[in-house]
Amino acid sequence: MVLNNEKMSKSTGNFLTLGDCIDKFGVDATRVTLADAGDGLDDANFDTDVANSMILKLFTFEKWIQDKIKDNIPSGSVDFAASKAECGLWDTIFENAMNGAIEKTTVNYDEMKYKQVTKSAFFEL
Repeated sequence: MVLNNEKMSKSTGNFLTLGDCIDKFGVDATRVTLADAGDGLDDANFDTDVANSMILKLFTFEKWIQDKIKDNIPSGSVDFAASKAECGLWDTIFENAMNGAIEKTTVNYDEMKYKQVTKSAFFEL
């Protein structure tokens, strides 16, 4: 494993355990950063800049979801059957884009391309 493009070594102090990562960045940011660290047989590169930016992106995303739920769903429940009947052209386009991202993500998972999974499931979606 590589940390910030340098080989990890306890003797040089360039070392993070999984527990250290979780304590410093949180579970979700650590997961996404590990998924983004690389695929294949090359050494994975855990980049602390990516972890720090993921904290902000995940926080912003969570806040956006909470705001949308609070603004659009005051009762806390949604009648999906009724809303599906009202689908227009843009709803259909959006649904197709979502289905395409799901298919792309599934293929990447099946091929164990976790960096691409992160890209297609989180950033593109």
